[in-house]
Amino acid sequence: MLTFYRNALAAFVAILVFSALVVYVGVMKSKLNASLFPGRDANFLWVSAIEPQEPVGNTRLKLKGEVGTVEYDFFLDAETPFPYTHYSIYFVDPIQSFAQVDLRRFAEISFKIQCDPKNVLMLVLFSFDDKVTDLNNMSSRRVSSTAFSCDKNWSELRINLADLDTPHWWLGRYGYEFSDTGYQLNKTMGFAWVNSLQSPLNTPSHVKLTDVKLLGTDRRYIYVSAALCFVVWIVFGVWLFRRYVAVLTVDIREKVKQDQPLMAYKKLSIEPQKDKEKSAVLRYMATEYANPELSLEMAAAALGVNRTKINDILKEELGLTFSTYLNKLRLTEAARLLSENEEANVSEIAYSVGYNNVSYFNKLFKTEYGCVPKTFKFLYPLKDSEQQDK
Repeated sequence: MLTFYRNALAAFVAILVFSALVVYVGVMKSKLNASLFPGRDANFLWVSAIEPQEPVGNTRLKLKGEVGTVEYDFFLDAETPFPYTHYSIYFVDPIQSFAQVDLRRFAEISFKIQCDPKNVLMLVLFSFDDKVTDLNNMSSRRVSSTAFSCDKNWSELRINLADLDTPHWWLGRYGYEFSDTGYQLNKTMGFAWVNSLQSPLNTPSHVKLTDVKLLGTDRRYIYVSAALCFVVWIVFGVWLFRRYVAVLTVDIREKVKQDQPLMAYKKLSIEPQKDKEKSAVLRYMATEYANPELSLEMAAAALGVNRTKINDILKEELGLTFSTYLNKLRLTEAARLLSENEEANVSEIAYSVGYNNVSYFNKLFKTEYGCVPKTFKFLYPLKDSEQQDK
């Protein structure tokens, strides 16, 4: 049985490690990471644009580079109402100049940015609006945005794509209620980095942008890994149970086989014994074991033998003390009765072998045979041929 427990523990640890590995692979596979810049994911083709392309008054934007880092300068003219500049990326495909991409798998957009001087910019998501957008008029795209701060130190920002707001000016322009702020991520047309109303006016501003990524989770990998682990643990549980039953059955049969000499206790009364005192002790216990009142004191009084002498005889003959041998006799007989009678009642058998307390009997039986009497009866039924031999 000890070997079984060692093997079961080793198998448990192995499956635990396997499950951890499967979950880890599932979690890692579930993480979506699509690079837009400087690396370019082949599934998201895009081109860049700036606004305004030509200065409006003194408001202007000049793109300085797009290799490794997007760099641009902009200037906002205080004399121009709501001066507006942006650097944007528009999704395209080999056929269309403006494409709609499905970003519902992605939860966030991340990027690194540096601003000099300190600035408050807007991240804008452009999406196709079924009621409004005209592909011949890009200003009709739905605008959804959020503000962020940046300064001369590089900062990495992660913006949740579900937390963007459609501004009131856009909703009002196209007759939407101000509460209608929804947008369709499955019809995303691009992103832009735009100045805000808190951007400094009449001040040259410099922006650096890099490491633009789309981040998300494909939960299918997590579900598959969880399902695989569940199946593996179910199979392990079934195997462990069956293996335990098999090992326990073998263990019980071996235990019963070892106790066979005790099952022949009834022969003691007719077998010749060289030592009359020893014979008297063994015969007395063999015939009186079922008496629930039987004790060492009672045996000593009945046999006229010193208590210590009785224990010495049993230790010399069987290597057991009086109480241990008494329990051995009772439990061995109980095991025989359980194996011979499928309809045997555990309580009745407990009483018949000398136990008035069934719970105590169950405890002793489990210690002796590794299982409770009901399980023993199931695992060790005596075959008809064995019954006939008896």
